[in-house]
Amino acid sequence: MFSRSALAQYWADVRPYFGFSIIVYLASLVVGGSSVDSAFLERQMEAMRALVDVVGQTENPQLTLFLLILLNNVFKSIFTMYAGVIACIWPLFMLVANGTFLGYLLANQAAGAGLNPWLLFVVGILPHGIFELTAVFLACGFGMRFGIMLLRGIFGVVAGRPDPWRGFVRTAFGSVPAAILIAVLLFVAAVVESTLTAWLVAQTYGAS
Repeated sequence: MFSRSALAQYWADVRPYFGFSIIVYLASLVVGGSSVDSAFLERQMEAMRALVDVVGQTENPQLTLFLLILLNNVFKSIFTMYAGVIACIWPLFMLVANGTFLGYLLANQAAGAGLNPWLLFVVGILPHGIFELTAVFLACGFGMRFGIMLLRGIFGVVAGRPDPWRGFVRTAFGSVPAAILIAVLLFVAAVVESTLTAWLVAQTYGAS
């Protein structure tokens, strides 16, 4: 399961789905950026502002932010990876929802507040986003492959094909090292977001 050849095979299996996840996310980013009015996205913004206020009132905001980011992201990513067995619906929903929200945040909220969206992306998203988005795309990639392999297994059984569940089983084995890698990437992302990103935003926009 953890041999170099096995890991290479798992990556070869999930790579097309990983690439497709990036495409879906970027397309959603564009859609979110072109949205001029969305009640759903505005509610997401309000929830995020409320969360920031709650974190700021704790005794150790930096530690609270770190734990909140880490636990939330790890849970969502691992859940997304295995919930993909339901016809790939949840991974696709996560990609579309997150991409649309980020596009809306940068193009509408940031621009509306007089902030440069590209600068905000560089200082507020990019440092931790490199790690976080890699983990998200990997989780969604495995989630979609789970769904496809499940359907292929079912149709394979109906069609009487030999070993119809081989792809599904290999995906299940591959998901174990993938889950570990996802957790590590999200740990690094949480550290960066609660320290470097927070510092960059404070230095750039004078946040306290």
